[in-house]
Amino acid sequence: MTAEDALQCALDDLERTGVLQKKNRMDINELLNLPEESQMMDDTTVKEICWAVLAAHKAQEEGLISGEGNDVEDDAPGEPVPTYSEIAQAMSIVARGIEYDQDPAACKLEVALASYGHQMWSARSQALTTTQITNYFSHT
Repeated sequence: MTAEDALQCALDDLERTGVLQKKNRMDINELLNLPEESQMMDDTTVKEICWAVLAAHKAQEEGLISGEGNDVEDDAPGEPVPTYSEIAQAMSIVARGIEYDQDPAACKLEVALASYGHQMWSARSQALTTTQITNYFSHT
């Protein structure tokens, strides 16, 4: 039984007991691929992502070479940290873009992306805590 099948069975059981109502159910693809994030991904091309990554690396290298390091001025507006989902989507797009490129740099990037993805999901899974479904319902 796959994870999707197990989740579907659990949702069916919740619906049968009356805890979950049919009109409140979400398809697993809808849950994992939020419309807002899908819209953002539709507007972003692989080339734009690659150029942004290259520009960030260049800026970082220039900062380190000139001795500036990674210091950020106090008046500089802070940029929100991307979510795990956003990072995974960006990594997926870049990986698809370089999948058939035989350039050594592309191969190294592909390995680095896979390694980072594994590390990211491993760290994320270790941070998870066990909860009960009843924790999300208030007793009124």
